[in-house]
Amino acid sequence: MIAAGRTRWTLVALAFAAALAACASRPAEHFYTVSAERSVPDPGAAAQRIVVSPIVIPALIDRPQLVVRTGGHEIAVLENHRWAESLSVDLTRALVNDLRQLRPESDIVAAGAPQSHGSEQILDVVITELLSGPGPSVSLRASWELHDRARDCVNQESFRAAILTPAGYGAIPAAYAEAMSRLAEAIAKTTPERLTCAGK
Repeated sequence: MIAAGRTRWTLVALAFAAALAACASRPAEHFYTVSAERSVPDPGAAAQRIVVSPIVIPALIDRPQLVVRTGGHEIAVLENHRWAESLSVDLTRALVNDLRQLRPESDIVAAGAPQSHGSEQILDVVITELLSGPGPSVSLRASWELHDRARDCVNQESFRAAILTPAGYGAIPAAYAEAMSRLAEAIAKTTPERLTCAGK
């Protein structure tokens, strides 16, 4: 009986140790965001409104996992490093926040906000490349259009940048945030106070 009891406890201890080992060997999951909440002054009801449409991103990175380029024709999908929400939604929020900091005199909102009674400009942004690697950098290529709702007036621009990135996957979200800040700076510099058309 004593031997049987010892055997039972040994089996229990071994099962418990195996469970602990399984937990210890499972890689930790990491979740990231690009955007960070920032407070800006209220622009006031009379401010020119700019509505930022959801940013269009490449299918290559439109997934929950972080994606990095490891070679000229190879990428890696990082299963244990994931975005906390849709990357397009997060990037759009980051861009809106940065534009609000740079253009506090404008009423800059994401699409879906209640419409204002005055005229609105629509900002459409398309990202054709936003990828880390190969090497310690993130590459960004983007274009945008600023237009009125009737599309009678359209202003188009493009932008590209390379952001040096420290080693480690955890540095990628901060590099994406820097990419959005640089894009916002380019948009803020070229976007007129009010949409203008040639001959008007």
